[in-house]
Amino acid sequence: MNKEDILRMAREADREWDCDRDMVEWLERFAALVAAAEREACAQILDGVDSYANPMTANDCADAIRARGQA
Repeated sequence: MNKEDILRMAREADREWDCDRDMVEWLERFAALVAAAEREACAQILDGVDSYANPMTANDCADAIRARGQA
């Protein structure tokens, strides 16, 4: 994720503000932390998948990850 991605997402979220350099840097760090936390949460879903104990399919895993956004 880069600065342009962050600014585009902020605009999509209907935020109207002028970003100074410090704000952009803060947003980049914040976005990186959020993305890392989400990747870890998704990885934990997959860590629980074992073909013998928990026969989740790839679609089941995708559904579980998507369901995170509904909580």
